[in-house]
Amino acid sequence: MIYTQEQIKRYLERIQYDGPLTVSMETLNGLIYAHQCQIPFENLDVFDFRKEIDLDPQSLFRKLVENRRGGYCFETNGLFYGMITSLGFDAYPCLCRVMFGVEDPGDHEIDHRATIVKMDGKKYFCEAGIGAAMPPEALEVAENKWQEMKGFVYCTRTIEEGWYGTVRKTRSGGEKTELLFSLLPVHEIDFVRISYALSHSADSKFCRMRVVNRRTPRGYCDLTDDVFTEEADGKKTVVKLSRDEIPGILKEKFHLDISEPLRPL
Repeated sequence: MIYTQEQIKRYLERIQYDGPLTVSMETLNGLIYAHQCQIPFENLDVFDFRKEIDLDPQSLFRKLVENRRGGYCFETNGLFYGMITSLGFDAYPCLCRVMFGVEDPGDHEIDHRATIVKMDGKKYFCEAGIGAAMPPEALEVAENKWQEMKGFVYCTRTIEEGWYGTVRKTRSGGEKTELLFSLLPVHEIDFVRISYALSHSADSKFCRMRVVNRRTPRGYCDLTDDVFTEEADGKKTVVKLSRDEIPGILKEKFHLDISEPLRPL
């Protein structure tokens, strides 16, 4: 067990989850959705505060649970993986490639982590935080099996040998491959160098721009540099913020109470 019963209790309070805790699809789906809605994807430590990212499970607990911060994928999905395995789920971390704006997998390096859960002879792809569109529940790894979840429709599909895509049906009736994942089990140490590169390289998106994103029951909220976007019930609002307005938006819309000065853009 990675986390103690007391830490699990505090995590559940943090994500405002009061549902069942049995090893079941109901529990897994409830935890994924609650985590996405309460713990934002954010790179403030990398972009604004120039702090090192520590992937140790206890460091993740202190930052995301005790200090009520968010984090980028290696942090949010790292915490999620530790919590569900501590609850008894049979799971392992997996490597991913985010495919937003990319057509050829060979044009984009491995830059993401998620979780594979094994249950009742099946495998499920679980995403707790990517800072963009993501399945709101566990997605069964089954070739072209479309699955409806909270108003979204997803399937998994083989993209190339050893790599599967999460494919979403768009509002216009098309399809969009959002990321690729491998079913090959990996270890926590495999993410250390990837995370270091993404948090230090001048070529990394996370070093070049501020990214904050949170799922909401009605849509999502996003802050990219100083542009705030909120979608609720299909209606989108976009506002350019002054530097002084950003901390208030972070607190109101992302539940982030930031006292340190933000980096000038």
